[in-house]
Amino acid sequence: MAAIILGSWWFSRVTGTYLAGQKDAEIHEWIKSNASAGGKYAYLTFDDGPSDNTDAILDVLKEKKVKATFFVVGKEGKEAKRRYMRILNEGHTLGMHSYSHDYEKIYRSVDDFAADIKKLDAYLYQITGRHPTAFRFPGGSSNSIVSDIRPYIQWVKEQGYEYYDWNAVSGDALKVQMAADALNQNILKDVHGQSPVIVLMHDLAETVHTTEGLSDLIDELHNRGYELRAISQTTEAIHHVSMKE
Repeated sequence: MAAIILGSWWFSRVTGTYLAGQKDAEIHEWIKSNASAGGKYAYLTFDDGPSDNTDAILDVLKEKKVKATFFVVGKEGKEAKRRYMRILNEGHTLGMHSYSHDYEKIYRSVDDFAADIKKLDAYLYQITGRHPTAFRFPGGSSNSIVSDIRPYIQWVKEQGYEYYDWNAVSGDALKVQMAADALNQNILKDVHGQSPVIVLMHDLAETVHTTEGLSDLIDELHNRGYELRAISQTTEAIHHVSMKE
């Protein structure tokens, strides 16, 4: 887990850019809640939203007093904009996934990739007044669309973004009809005591069973000794592929 650096640069970054994902957090509360204390941490993440399911997910998170991370795409319209703001206003991390989520277009070249991500960054800034810095590659950094993801990773790093893959997955986007309990069991089979755990789920209109099982999933992770957090600057990033490889 990255150490917290209490220098002027760090405070400037936290209060300026990074807390785009934790709009309602005060700086001392943010430090306290995100500093590593050697515990077991789990991060619930939802890709591809906002959707007609977003409010239901947020309702569960609010009821359980848990913060999560939403890696969003570019959605137009009043309801989508309201949902981006609700994610932020309720203290969750708003991360970027891509504007179009069109794999063939995004991964045609680094320039095409950059244009898509910058479009989403600008769009979210227009709506929220903040620039998210948490990012998830469409398909993850280990996706099979790109033969060499490293130039894309380099660009992401140059922009000051951090990318997050996952080490626990529900499979909800592949089998949208799978029952809530089965989806949770997929996740829990991957957890097996490791920390951090970054859980991949989806915020799609079709993934209603994810929402149905969310409360039980949260309870079980708590029972296993996990503290659930939103991704922040001090979160240990999980990379399927990194520049070191």
